[in-house]
Amino acid sequence: MRLFVAIALPQEVKDIIATLRGGIPDARWIAAENFHITLAFIGDVQPPDMLDISSALGKLAHPAFHLDIEDAGVFGSNKRPRILWAGVRNLETLTLLHQKIVTAIESIGIKIEDRRFRPHITLARVHKSPYEKVRNYLTDHALFKTKPVAVNSFSLFSSHLASSGAIYNEEVIFDLDPVDAAVSAQTSLGS
Repeated sequence: MRLFVAIALPQEVKDIIATLRGGIPDARWIAAENFHITLAFIGDVQPPDMLDISSALGKLAHPAFHLDIEDAGVFGSNKRPRILWAGVRNLETLTLLHQKIVTAIESIGIKIEDRRFRPHITLARVHKSPYEKVRNYLTDHALFKTKPVAVNSFSLFSSHLASSGAIYNEEVIFDLDPVDAAVSAQTSLGS
């Protein structure tokens, strides 16, 4: 069973992000229902390990927060882009949540892929797309931005490869700690 931990996005946010799909020849666009923000890629595990992972993640404490989805960019070099993405902002909070997730999973003896954490939403794979078209796309979407997105939970997903592409199933949802309105107001006043 192939697993990863991610933030599932609300449908209205997926619909807004879906407006970014198109305009680059030969791009393999991701289906809107698969948009998410990966927090940790676990990889292949045995079914009993999923229960241990769920138990470890269920003990994690982290406050709910907001993030911004803005901009578009690529992974890969400027001349050879590979992945087209929508950017995610609120890196300090996301990085802390990522670190807590990795620590929780590794504490039960399961190793997480050692990748630099770069939060994003994958829009397309663009291996063979003309560079000029990708560059124009990035320029055209440089000001893309959604309203702040409330993050009240994260999820453990399974991924199954099919001829039509990857199929993601949300296996377990983990609620984040609600933000105390009084503490939030005091923090805002104190800044």
